[in-house]
Amino acid sequence: MRLEKYPYEFRGVGQRGSEANEAHKLDASVRTSQKTNEITDFIRERGKAERQKADEKPCVFHRERSDIENGVTNLGAFSGFKEKSSKKNKQETPTVASHYTKLARRASFIRYAVLVFVLLFAVYSFSFHGSEITVDNFEYMMKFLNVGEEAEMVKGSVLAFDGSKGNRGLTYKGDLALLNENGLTITGWDGEVMLRETFTFDHPKMVENGINIFCYDLGGKEVRIFNSYSQLAKLSFDYPVYCVSASKSGEFAVVSSKKGYRSAVYVYDKDFRIRYTRLFGSEYADFASLSPDGQEFVTASHFSQKGNLVTKISKFNINDDSDTPLFSQEYVGEVPLGIYYTDEGYRLLTTDALRTFDNDNNCVAEVSFAERELLSGRVFGERTLVNYGLDGLSGGTEAVIYRTDGSIEVSRRFDSALTDAIICGNKLYTLSPGVLTESDITTGNQNIYNIPTSYSALVSDGEELILFSENQAEYFDSSSFDRKENN
Repeated sequence: MRLEKYPYEFRGVGQRGSEANEAHKLDASVRTSQKTNEITDFIRERGKAERQKADEKPCVFHRERSDIENGVTNLGAFSGFKEKSSKKNKQETPTVASHYTKLARRASFIRYAVLVFVLLFAVYSFSFHGSEITVDNFEYMMKFLNVGEEAEMVKGSVLAFDGSKGNRGLTYKGDLALLNENGLTITGWDGEVMLRETFTFDHPKMVENGINIFCYDLGGKEVRIFNSYSQLAKLSFDYPVYCVSASKSGEFAVVSSKKGYRSAVYVYDKDFRIRYTRLFGSEYADFASLSPDGQEFVTASHFSQKGNLVTKISKFNINDDSDTPLFSQEYVGEVPLGIYYTDEGYRLLTTDALRTFDNDNNCVAEVSFAERELLSGRVFGERTLVNYGLDGLSGGTEAVIYRTDGSIEVSRRFDSALTDAIICGNKLYTLSPGVLTESDITTGNQNIYNIPTSYSALVSDGEELILFSENQAEYFDSSSFDRKENN
């Protein structure tokens, strides 16, 4: 039997083979049509998805969305790359979040740049100016950062403060400095506490020279030096401190002692370095006073000679290393009470007399206290105020102001004991319990005022009077107090 080349198509009988071929062709056509429809539906669904995505991001895919709406379906497999490139469109509108993110980055950069600058500046400062940078300087700067709440105080001409027995006050650069057994406080008249330093002194004393305040414990072994905001230095000694004197130029002297000697006077410069030392082997130095320019000083000392007490006054120059003083003078039977260097010379106060010396060491005046009870004496510039006790049971007081030539400028008598007396400008103020007396030195006029009995001391700022108590200070205003009629 012979087989045909294409038995599948032509084999069979007549029409039956032809119908089979036609059926096969129709089935292939249907399958092709279905495949085409599936592809078309896929493209339409893909276009619909792209349109929805374009609606969510209106600034992206401008071109693709337009092509889809126009029936263009050639997105293909590379449409994803078109989407990524469209994100780099420069016309994209920034969001609020991105704006603040950018600002935060810039602020962070500036902050770190400032930090780096501060570190570099610190390295430079310590490298080239290390000798000038000390812990005290940093403490001084930190005093300006008032991060704590200070005590509330009365504003104006009346200043209240913590009460403490033994408060001592003086004016320093227009502010009030308070010293007691518990430390030092410097307060402005607006109530601002600029310095509060705590330490313990049994017998506190302080002096100022317009530059610094010097606090010391009489009989103690240290001297503390302050400005308005900080403690600048603390000097410690092996022996007790008896006196401190400060000049207007910044130098200061400390009277103490040294091993093997009876006394020693140490003179420091304005940077708290020892510039001169004077040792006393046979006498006890009680007081020292520096000249206004800080180049000379005088001492008042005592010693015993043949059973008698002798007061000795000596003058030294801090630039002279000689063991011999420039000038010295002895007074037998007298006890030194103080020595004071002024612009015109110096004055020596003893239990027996007030003596005035000029700058050439000549004694130009001598006031004897013979047969009088000396209560106290103070020097105010070219005037000296001396208080005498009056005879009788009343305990009265006589206040006398002496000129440099020893003559009496003003004399006032009071029936009771005086709590304090002070010269302020051209007026003499005397205080007794509950009474303040104002005497004009030039005219002789006198006014008497009733004041609270709590005021126990008088302080001067150079021009005006301040009433001082244990917990309050007040500028004296005559209109604020009742005036008494003069008897």
